[in-house]
Amino acid sequence: MTLIVDDNPQNLISLKKVLEKNGFEVDTASSGEEALKKVLKNEYVLIILDVQMPDMDGFEVAENLSGFSKTKDTAIIFLSAVNTETKFITRGYSSGGLDYITKPVDINIILLKVKTFYRIYEQNRILNEMQQSLLEEIETRKKAENKKDEFISIASHELKTPLTSVKGYIQLLERSVDKGNPEMLKAHLKRLIPN
Repeated sequence: MTLIVDDNPQNLISLKKVLEKNGFEVDTASSGEEALKKVLKNEYVLIILDVQMPDMDGFEVAENLSGFSKTKDTAIIFLSAVNTETKFITRGYSSGGLDYITKPVDINIILLKVKTFYRIYEQNRILNEMQQSLLEEIETRKKAENKKDEFISIASHELKTPLTSVKGYIQLLERSVDKGNPEMLKAHLKRLIPN
């Protein structure tokens, strides 16, 4: 959804109509304070923000938004009719804007920019989902690796126990052979190889 913030109702209505006509869901705010309240309640792909507004200008709104974790992927486009000098444009970018458009606005240009930001947002969303899926896969594999290690440890212990007995009998057999005692050798072999 796109949030348009402008203190001029005529600007809000005309831009909202154009975006909605082109399939975009739009919300509006007539002040910076109202915009901040709406951002706390809703998620926006894009905020089109008028620079010159009473009480709180667009730069202040953007600077406040930069402190919200939920707006880290939200793009901001500044619109301005008056503040078209380089220092204002620079301030727009430094306060969190990804674009700065001067009025009068060419509707075709703004539509292309809105479509571009939506496409970037969607690509980021897909990348984030893929990253989350990969992290979950890594965690699953780590758990499986731990279970495999645990199984190998248990299996190794279980295999060593009978082998230790066999090794002991072999040592007894060796002693019997060394002592030349065939009776003892036969007795040990019977224990090692039952009928």
